[in-house]
Order: sequence, then structure tokens, then C-alpha cells
Amino acid sequence: MTFFDKKEEVLELKLSSYGKQKLAAGTFKPVFYAFFDDDILYDGARAGVTEDNNNIEPRIQENTPSMRVQTSFTDLEERIMKQTHDVNSEGVFHESNLTDLKTDPSVFQDYDGLRNVLPLGNSQLGNQNVAAWNLRFLEGGYYNYRSTTRDPSTTCASPFKCQKPIVNIPQINCDLAVQPVLVDIDFIGVSDPETGRYVASNPSGDKFIRLTNDYILLDVTEENVDLLNDSFSLEIYEVETDPDTSKETLKPKLFKKEIQQVVNGILLDEDEIMDQISDAKIDKRVVEYFFTISVDDKIDNKTKLDKIISRERKGNIFDSNVGANEASQTPGSELYTSDNDGDEC
Repeated sequence: MTFFDKKEEVLELKLSSYGKQKLAAGTFKPVFYAFFDDDILYDGARAGVTEDNNNIEPRIQENTPSMRVQTSFTDLEERIMKQTHDVNSEGVFHESNLTDLKTDPSVFQDYDGLRNVLPLGNSQLGNQNVAAWNLRFLEGGYYNYRSTTRDPSTTCASPFKCQKPIVNIPQINCDLAVQPVLVDIDFIGVSDPETGRYVASNPSGDKFIRLTNDYILLDVTEENVDLLNDSFSLEIYEVETDPDTSKETLKPKLFKKEIQQVVNGILLDEDEIMDQISDAKIDKRVVEYFFTISVDDKIDNKTKLDKIISRERKGNIFDSNVGANEASQTPGSELYTSDNDGDEC
């Protein structure tokens, strides 16, 4: 174990044994990275060090040696024995049970020494609290949750074969039971006055199907951080399970491309806009094939008034990009009845 020369070296990248095995197999595909500060003592008083504020920065950056990257957190000799020997009935490795080199990749997997350490993140200046999520169900609900990706109901002899990577990502499970109801058309117009949605009637024009409780409305905020335009990103995945191995695979879904009405500052003709609509194919690769997701001001006006604005009036504060028009439309009635044919023109 050696230390950095802070005058010449700044950053060092190394692959762990498992990473090298993945790289050799052509399956090394990192998707994210994180920075940690578990080796830094910010408050010297916790270690019995007396110092003033002017000495804290030089102590951390200049006077404290930093160790190089540690890629192994378990006994390498024991891992080699697992790769080259069979364990006897007593659970001990002996030279008498030496075997050919095994090809079990789980031997290369190591204990994650940073699993219980939170990575560095962005926080609000002057705020001593750590960044946190605040999620509320304004419509719908959940039936269980857990704080990590680890599923306590899944057990097996080798945790690397049946368990997902343990990451501190909250898991919230909820069900959505949609009830279709056949309703008589007792109004004039193309929208249902109860739901505010367009209706598609039957051929006789006297009934239509109304869906009730068919959506989930979430209020998601990240607390103790600065509110930026790119604070949130949304990704949709479909979970596919292999029937033979029961292995789950996350298949990403695409969002339908938004129709552009203005290109390079020029308003497009109606035909050009319709061409974009006709070219926008929706199949199983697209999110809108399964359901519709509306965010912020894209939420329909009735939902804003009933679920969001009503809470704001009770003292809750919502972002200004979730606004609604107070105007409403009362369903119309027949202007001319059968006994009123009007005057001759």
C-alpha cells in the first residue's frame, strides 16, 4: 500500500479484479461514477486535533497523505484457493483436493468496501442537511417500499447470482387498478364533464366508456439543493424476466418525439405538422404505447385544479410552472327542440 505524491499526481484509475474479468470478457460497460470523501477528516476535533479554521484546508489538501486506489477488500489468498481448490467436508482447503482452474466468475467478485459510504453530491450552500427526496402521492398510493435495491425476499447460496446490485436507490411498488364503466351520454359536446376528457361513443352515439382512477399523480421534490432547470430526468424501463434462469433484464423505452410547430423561427404549415404526426410511429419500443406521462404544465387542467391547486390553497407551495386556467365550461344543451324549427330564411 503506497501513498500519492500530491505534487505530481492528482487522479488515479484502477480496475478491480472483477472489473478486469469483465473487461477480458468484453462485458465491462460502466454506466455511472461517483466520488467519495471517506478518507477525509473535516472536523479535526473528532480526532483530538486542535486547529483554527485557517489550518483546516492546508491539513486536508497538503499535509495529510492520501492512499492510492484500493481495489480489493477481501483476502486474495482465499479467493485464489477458491479458484484452484475444492473445499473438503470440513470446509478447509487442502493440497490433496487441488483441481483444474475453475471458470466461475463469482470468484472475482469482491466485497464492496464503499457500500456503506454515501458518495459526494450537490447540496445547497448554507444548508447543513443532506440532499433528500420528498415524494407524495396526490392520487393513488403504494403498498410497500424499501430503501435499497436489495430484495429481502430473495435468497440463494450465491448472492451475486440471484440478487441485484445493492444500491441506495429507494424502491416503491404500487398497483393501478383501472375500472371501466359504461355510461350514458347525457350531455352535448365531445368531452366528458366529469373527467374533462374527450369521449369516443358507440355507433349509436348514446353510450361511452369512462375510466375511473386510471392515473397516479406524484409530487416529487428534492430538498436541501438548488432548484435548477435540469434537476430531474425521467427514464422508463420494462422489466423482462427470462423464464429459464429467472434473470431480470431492464429494457429502456423511448419517448415519442415532440411535434415541432416552429422550426428555425418559421411557423410550419398545417400539412408539415400533419406529416410529423403521421411519421411518429408508436410501437412497443415507445412509452406512449403503454401509458401517457405528463409533467408540470403538461398535466391536464382539471387535474391541476382538483389535485394541485386545491392543495396550494391550503398552504402548500408549488412551482410556478404548474399553473391552471380558472375558466371552466358547463356542458351545453340542445339549442333547438323538435317543436322549434326556426323561421324561414
